[in-house]
Amino acid sequence: MKDSATDGTTQITYFIDESGNTGDLTLGGDTLSFGEQPYFGLGCIGVKNIEEFENKISMLKDKHRIRSSDLKSVKIYKGKPKFVLDLIKLIVDQELPFFVELTEKKYFVATNVIFYLALPPYFVDNSDPDLQYTRNLLSEFIALHAPNEVFTNYFKACHTQDKEKLFVAFETLLEFARSGSSMLHTYLADAVVSAMGTFQKVLKQEVSQEETIKRFLPSPDTGKKGKDVWILPNYSSLTSLYARINHAHDGNIEHVKLVHDVQTQFDDILFGAKKAAEDSKPGHKVSPTSNYDFLQTAEMSIKRSEDSLGIQAADVLTGFLVRYAQDKLVYKVEPASELVKAFQLIAETEDLVKGYGVNYVWSHHQRTAGY
Repeated sequence: MKDSATDGTTQITYFIDESGNTGDLTLGGDTLSFGEQPYFGLGCIGVKNIEEFENKISMLKDKHRIRSSDLKSVKIYKGKPKFVLDLIKLIVDQELPFFVELTEKKYFVATNVIFYLALPPYFVDNSDPDLQYTRNLLSEFIALHAPNEVFTNYFKACHTQDKEKLFVAFETLLEFARSGSSMLHTYLADAVVSAMGTFQKVLKQEVSQEETIKRFLPSPDTGKKGKDVWILPNYSSLTSLYARINHAHDGNIEHVKLVHDVQTQFDDILFGAKKAAEDSKPGHKVSPTSNYDFLQTAEMSIKRSEDSLGIQAADVLTGFLVRYAQDKLVYKVEPASELVKAFQLIAETEDLVKGYGVNYVWSHHQRTAGY
C-alpha cells in the first residue's frame, strides 16, 4: 500500500463501525457466553474520494443483487460471501488504509482482572518495560485455564463495590494460582498475595474505604441512561484504533475525519475514549504501530449507517472478521471458500510498518501452551 494513502496534506475520512457489541462485559453471565458473541470487533476504512468509493459499493450491491438500503454483515456473511470477497478486493485494489481491533471478550476481561487484582497500576513499577508483557502473559494464562468463578466473582466486586466481594475475587484468583506448580502459577500467586497485602495495608491507612476499593477495581463509565458500564471493549478499541491511525499518518491528522456509526447508549463514552487517547501521554511506546503522542487531533462525528455506505462497508469488513474468527476458533466451522480467500487477502495486505490490518487482542497466541 502506498504511503500517499496516509499523507498529511489530503483530507481522508475513516468510516468506523463495530460488530459483536453486547455492552458491558461484566453482564456476560455465569458461563461467560456474552450473548453467544465471544468476539468484539471495531474496524475502519480510510477513504479520500467518498463519492467514488460509494459508487463502487453501489455497483457491488447491484452486481450481487442486494436491495437493502443498509448493508449488515450479519446477513451478508452467510448469504453473500462473494460480496464480502469483492469488498475486500476493492479495499486492497484501491489501496485503502484499514484498521481493525479484533477482541476476544474473555481475554479482555482477563486483562482487567490481572490489571487490578494481580499487578495494580498504583502499586507496581509502571516504568518497567516488561510490565505490559507480563500482564499480557498472565491474562492469556487465566483466560485459557482459570475457572469461570475467577471472572464472575470479579464482576460481583465491580457491581457491588463491596470490600468482602473484592476479597472473594482476590481469593478466587489466588485459589486458581495455587492449583498448579508451574512458573506461571507461582508468579501469579505471588503477585496476588502482594496485591492483597497492599489492599489490606491501604485499607488501614486511608480514611475512606470506598476510595481504597476504587483503586483495585476499574472506574465505570456512564451511559446515556445514567447506568454504570464497567468493562466496555468499545472504549479501549477506539483509543487503540485512533492511536494506530495517528501512527500511520506520522502524527499529521488535522486533515483526518472519523465518522462512527450511531451507538445509542455509548456515543458519549466514545467521545470520551477519543479524548482519553489524546490526553494519555503514556511516556513509552505502547506498540510499534501505535502513537499516543497526539500533536494534532482528528475530527469525529456520529452518523447513521443507513445514511453512509462507508459505514456500511466498515460494518461488513468488521463483522466478517468477527464471524470468521468465531467460526474457526469457537464453533470449528469451515467458512465458505470466498471468505477464506477474503481473509487471506487481508493477511497479505497487512503492513507491519504503517500498521494497516488487524490487531488481534486475544489468547490464541498460545504463549502459555504447555505451562
